[in-house]
Amino acid sequence: MSSNTKLVSESIHINAPEPSYKIAWEAWYLNSTKNNIQLFRKIPNMMSENLKVSVRFIKQSNYQDHKMFFDKNFDFEKWGKEVLIRPNVVANMKERGVKYSKKYVDYIGGLRCTTDAESSSPALGVGFKKYYTVCGYYDTNGNKKRVDIMYHYISSFGGTKFQSDTTSTVASSKDIEVLFKQDMKAIFDSLVIHDMDRTRMQKAGLLHDRAYDVNSEYK
Repeated sequence: MSSNTKLVSESIHINAPEPSYKIAWEAWYLNSTKNNIQLFRKIPNMMSENLKVSVRFIKQSNYQDHKMFFDKNFDFEKWGKEVLIRPNVVANMKERGVKYSKKYVDYIGGLRCTTDAESSSPALGVGFKKYYTVCGYYDTNGNKKRVDIMYHYISSFGGTKFQSDTTSTVASSKDIEVLFKQDMKAIFDSLVIHDMDRTRMQKAGLLHDRAYDVNSEYK
């Protein structure tokens, strides 16, 4: 897929980023009727990257779990710290072998979003880190909706994995994460929500003139 290819679903569109390392992105799964866009690529000997963006309605019965997106004064930092120490959350992470977990705020498409980051210890030269970002908005019909963004990378160190060509790429874990975050920023900065009621969002103080920050996880 060429760079800047526009991928369109019912509620949003994003652009494929410039292909670093001469490896283009692929639309792994695209179904506009389900408001779902997925991108994938593999950089030999370094990492594979995967991203899925979907949009769905927030049911009234689930509003309490999403009210933070519609309250401009909601304390995301306090909430995130409280969630991570809940006994059921701690037990779940231990069962899944999670070694690192953090909740923090990201800004994507003009929205203030929550992001969950998780990683496990590298095994056999392979590391895995995943992110899950959720943003909320009002659409032009008065409905509450959420944008779900799931993205992860599987990395190798010292050219020990993903031997699909003859070139061995050596990169540190930090180098790989920076490249991944830069790719995500290119995608996030291109995201446009077609059916967002921008006037209502602006009046409610829920629109933000801030772009995605690749360093937000560590602030």
